[in-house]
Amino acid sequence: MQDHKVFQGFVANLSSYQKGKLQGEWVDFPTTQKRMAQVFSNLDTKDQDNVFIAEYKSKENQGLVAYLKPFTKLDEVNFFANMIRNLNENTRQVALTIMDLEGLEDINQCINVIYNLDKYALIPEVTTSKQLAAYKKIHPDSPSAKKHVGDFCDIGYVYQIGKIEIIYDGNVNRIPKKLKIVPMFEPFRQNNLPKEIQARIKDTLSHVEEKDEFQAYIANKNALQLGEIKGEWVAFPTDMETIQVVFERIELSSPFDYVCLGVQSDVKGLNERIDETIHLDVLNYMAEEIESLAYRNDETFEIFESCVEVFDTANSYDILNMLENTDCYRLAQNQHTMQDVANKYMGDLKLPKALSKHIHIDIQGANDEVKPSEAAYFTKNGFLERLRLPTQYYTSHEDVPESSRIFPVLKEINKEDVKKSIVATLENAKSNKEPTKSSKSVKRDVER
Repeated sequence: MQDHKVFQGFVANLSSYQKGKLQGEWVDFPTTQKRMAQVFSNLDTKDQDNVFIAEYKSKENQGLVAYLKPFTKLDEVNFFANMIRNLNENTRQVALTIMDLEGLEDINQCINVIYNLDKYALIPEVTTSKQLAAYKKIHPDSPSAKKHVGDFCDIGYVYQIGKIEIIYDGNVNRIPKKLKIVPMFEPFRQNNLPKEIQARIKDTLSHVEEKDEFQAYIANKNALQLGEIKGEWVAFPTDMETIQVVFERIELSSPFDYVCLGVQSDVKGLNERIDETIHLDVLNYMAEEIESLAYRNDETFEIFESCVEVFDTANSYDILNMLENTDCYRLAQNQHTMQDVANKYMGDLKLPKALSKHIHIDIQGANDEVKPSEAAYFTKNGFLERLRLPTQYYTSHEDVPESSRIFPVLKEINKEDVKKSIVATLENAKSNKEPTKSSKSVKRDVER
């Protein structure tokens, strides 16, 4: 049977690694969602943020491994492996040459190289400067004879002939669904808990001390599922040290086992929009942005509050995008009917009083219910108008500025420590099956 493996990655549990233990296994890429679901089960986690690739290896495609880094998204790694697998041997060499020629640093750039292979040309069997000079003499009108940047590989000379397009920008939502491998688990929901624990949660949240600040109730998810409430109100914005102390007090065994059961904020209706599984970095950044609205002398706060009231949100990133796009709206405060709106605009436009009664007659016949497609909405704060389409700035917690991140997870890897840990992990697994065999082959395999 043909081997479709392009490279292997050591997929590991991040919270275990933070505690000094590398728990994981080698996975062939490209792989399947079914296989990755088994890996998640073996690692005892359902959170993709708690899974990372610590190391890569490949006998056949060693050049690729240099472009693969720890913490690269699983779906991206699999997508890249699929793209490489679909190339023939010569085209694969051309792609590797281009990656080396361009000095690429991350997998997104490598994916774009494959998308742009038609922007490069290959002169077969020209592998030295002397051969290239001879080729140019024979083919003076060839594009290769013109000024350009190129490089040699085992099968010839590669050079650019067209403008490169950025097709993949790092948004995993653009990866074809059939190539995604992160398993989908049922997310935590309060309403899936027993009625008795739901009632206790409601009672706990109702006893919050009213404060003039943004607060969130952070709780231990595993304890909730066992019928116990371990949590506390935390003031946001905050910092990583404070969150670590909170996690210790609510007895989290893993930093990924928290949930947000509710928020208290000056923004009316915000609590109902916050998902229990919101990422702490997103929550912290949201609190910072809302706090900054209080220092503005305009109606930005009221515009944001109106957006929260009238627009549907699929996730917490929609709320961040609302905060970023308040300049796309205009609010006529305290205007709650079409008559109010007409009176305001007549005043703003300084229309002659003689016209007002005619405009009043026309406006009085209008329906006060404004349809969303008209980009205008009656809200509790007044009449909200959309001036232009908003821009999507946030799609993932990785879009949160570094300075606002508070989630206590190490995002650095000591490669030598990882190699030693992998050797120890593999030796331990091997010794359980074949206690008399030497581990030298395991060490050679990792060093490769």
